[in-house]
Amino acid sequence: MRLGLGRFLRWALKAGAYSTIGATVVLVIVFVLYLNSRPDLDVWHLVGLDEEFTADSEIETFADYLALEDRLFRQLDELVYERTPPDDRRAINRYNRGSLSDPDRWSPNWNRSFELADESPNAGVLLLHGMSDSPYSLRNLGERLHAAGAHVIGLRMPGHGTAPSGLVELTWQDMAAATRLAIRHLTEQSGDRPLHIVGYSTGAALAVLYALATVEDEALPRVDRVVVLSPAIGVTAAAPLAVWQARLGHLLGLDKLAWNAILPEYDPFKYGSFAVNAGDVVYRLTSEIQRRITALADSGELGEMPPILAFSSVADATVSTPALVRELFDRLPASGHELVLFDINREAEMEPIMKASPSAVVEALQQNP
Repeated sequence: MRLGLGRFLRWALKAGAYSTIGATVVLVIVFVLYLNSRPDLDVWHLVGLDEEFTADSEIETFADYLALEDRLFRQLDELVYERTPPDDRRAINRYNRGSLSDPDRWSPNWNRSFELADESPNAGVLLLHGMSDSPYSLRNLGERLHAAGAHVIGLRMPGHGTAPSGLVELTWQDMAAATRLAIRHLTEQSGDRPLHIVGYSTGAALAVLYALATVEDEALPRVDRVVVLSPAIGVTAAAPLAVWQARLGHLLGLDKLAWNAILPEYDPFKYGSFAVNAGDVVYRLTSEIQRRITALADSGELGEMPPILAFSSVADATVSTPALVRELFDRLPASGHELVLFDINREAEMEPIMKASPSAVVEALQQNP
């Protein structure tokens, strides 16, 4: 009887295992079929622009970077704008030349890197935009800083400002290399004046990464202050899993699986579509920041970080304020760092219509010494 019970248990375990595997396979198939049923990819999702800057590009100066950018935008015209199908030549398609969303309706085209020079600047400022954005998002801040006497560079990050396909093969090393190149040029233009980096979202993470690198490498130009806006320092625990969607799509030859979102491109200065790889890049970038913070903390050098001034919202749906505190500010020695938080308008009683209340976050932050 014991033997019969043992056989039954083994059979039950096998049956349960096979059922679990079968259910998982079915779920994966349904998931793949759903993702592949989304709208067809357009030329701007599939085009390969080989004039884009990468960490391996043989580019030595910012002037070379801008020259490469000129070639990149000419290639964009040839491979995307000139090949936009007639059915897609709509009034609000940014890839329809002459449309209401055509970036060239504005001068300058704010998708491109810009430099606001000052012959005798009181400071040098590098502006770093966020993932899927363009220099447009920080142009107003740049113009105000320039009016106040700063020499300003608004850097177009690799993969941005052109076609969403630029996010498919992007790496954080590409963006970090472009940041270093721009900083060197800004240092040359600003001389011994204070040097600042202002980063928004993913650009903020790149600003923090550069500041950490200057502590490790004395050959890099030092910055006097880092200012971060809605910094993408913490990501969700599910972030490392997203890249497997793209890998599965590559294995099956299904290009749509490389995309989290396939949306109309109506915004002249920001992609509507979002590649899975872009989220993975942010995850790898924030992981690299944590690795370097740990290394500098262990060596006792973290106190050499320049002051960080951060602006964040406790109601932000993308950037986690608790993660920002936990993974950055709680780890930094007290040396002039400052966190400015924005709350919702509680006088207007907005809380009942929000998906998640920020009250618990605010209370936890207030209790954190």
